[in-house]
Amino acid sequence: MADLKVGHSTDGVTTTLGAGGQSQQAQPGVANVGGTVVQEITEQGLRKVVVTLTGQDPEKKREYATSTDTLGQFRIEGVAAGEYEVTITRAGFVRVNSRPEKSRITVVAGQDVTGLAYKMQAAGVISGKITEADGDPLQGVTVWVTRVGKNGRPEDANGHSSEDAGEESTNDLGEYRVANLRAGDYIVQAQMHGGSGPAPDSAERGRQKNRAVYALTYYPGTIEQRQAGMVRVVGGTTAIASFTLAVSRSYRVSGKVMVAGNAENVQMFLVSQTGQTEAQQLGEGGQFEFRNIMPGTYVAQVVDVSTVTGDGPAEAHSRIIGSPIVVSDADVVGLQLQPEAGGSVSGKVRTEDGEPLDWANLNVALVRVVEREEPPQLADIGALGGSIQLSEDGSFAMKDVAGGNYLVFIGGHSEKARDYYLKSVTVNGSEAVDAGFTVDGLMVLDVVLSARGGSIEGTVVDGNENGVAEATVVSLPASGKLGRPDAYATVRTDAGGHFLLRGLTPGAYVVVGVEELQSEPRNSGFFAKYGEKGVRVDLDEGERKSVTVQLVEEK
Repeated sequence: MADLKVGHSTDGVTTTLGAGGQSQQAQPGVANVGGTVVQEITEQGLRKVVVTLTGQDPEKKREYATSTDTLGQFRIEGVAAGEYEVTITRAGFVRVNSRPEKSRITVVAGQDVTGLAYKMQAAGVISGKITEADGDPLQGVTVWVTRVGKNGRPEDANGHSSEDAGEESTNDLGEYRVANLRAGDYIVQAQMHGGSGPAPDSAERGRQKNRAVYALTYYPGTIEQRQAGMVRVVGGTTAIASFTLAVSRSYRVSGKVMVAGNAENVQMFLVSQTGQTEAQQLGEGGQFEFRNIMPGTYVAQVVDVSTVTGDGPAEAHSRIIGSPIVVSDADVVGLQLQPEAGGSVSGKVRTEDGEPLDWANLNVALVRVVEREEPPQLADIGALGGSIQLSEDGSFAMKDVAGGNYLVFIGGHSEKARDYYLKSVTVNGSEAVDAGFTVDGLMVLDVVLSARGGSIEGTVVDGNENGVAEATVVSLPASGKLGRPDAYATVRTDAGGHFLLRGLTPGAYVVVGVEELQSEPRNSGFFAKYGEKGVRVDLDEGERKSVTVQLVEEK
């Protein structure tokens, strides 16, 4: 029997090539792609599943599609060589282990890609009714459902598929229905937007200083996320989650933002720890007044929208207020807010050996250095450095970057750059690759990549020493302290439990294998939970090491 050649894709999905790696049927310059889709429980083939290949070359934009037959088999012929994302869809079904939702494969001219195998399960539904305290239905309430991990916390949104969450609004009967959900436990939350609330109590005769508004409410009717109840979704069934929207007293937040020049083009945003956002345009002299603000901790951000001279587009310049605003049981008035000083960041990315890379497929990001515990939404409200695609010569320019301390991160989709690591970042003559730099005025960066990145390969095994497919492998700084963004590499294992982490910075790591990511790895709590359960690996520049990682079993 001829040997089968196995090729590993960039996200850990394994593709099996035909005998000898050559297809007898493939046409010159193209190849055929085939596999099966089955139901998770019965393992029977699933028909009418739409299989789509989406090319990753932004210049060619190729796409191929077909559907499975009665045995769940599919075959796409004449696929041009390149990188592709594979998506499978069928109404009423969701993909199993769908993080990432789309699996990446590499097609080589003249070599068929066969043996692709996917599983789907019947989708579940969460439905219910949102009412006032007296039982009257509430229309126009937004309801979100979010799948939770085994630790009972909402799963991190990074890399999750649409089957992990959903959003709908209630109809005139107060009813909602969120479909196409994977089996598992969910948190359900509801919110009425616009600062509306129940009708005022006539007995108060308009004397209420702080009016009641509908609060962000978690099933089964609490405003505290830690008290939220779990809603169990079983594939092919409907779970019911009806509850009453909670009411809270609201307060006024007012003051002045110290802005230079005319404030008529400046907007101010208040972002809560739960993600609720209120916005308004600043008044004369930077004055602002927010009404109907519920108790909580808020981060303030100001956005200056000005028109570029000539016929250019509008630009949005954002800055944040460094100190959080805390609203408890009274109005917060007379605030004098000073946005953090910012600057511009420009520069060029180059390779240590002068080898050119496909720069336009890479981007440079500035990641804020967090010295203390900050409100969770601080990193999500924008203007914290941001990310920008590199020009064809590797240069970049970011205008009006918010003040703060930042680390540089290089990302993007480039096969050629996968073994490179970020070796040096020189800012105005000083090295800042590890310590970061402070944005204050005009900052010029010289960013150097080295082709001698380290790599860690291995296998994730269970308690019986069997390889674990579709596990998530994460590298963490061995110190346990918050490290450089590129120290936190993540990859999925293939069908045999094998993985490969590439382009790693020299240093000491802990490699952890988990079934599913339940929180952001670049978080002190993640290391505290998993750090001692991983395998330590010390890497020198250009070194490659092999390890066996025991899967962390959740309790």
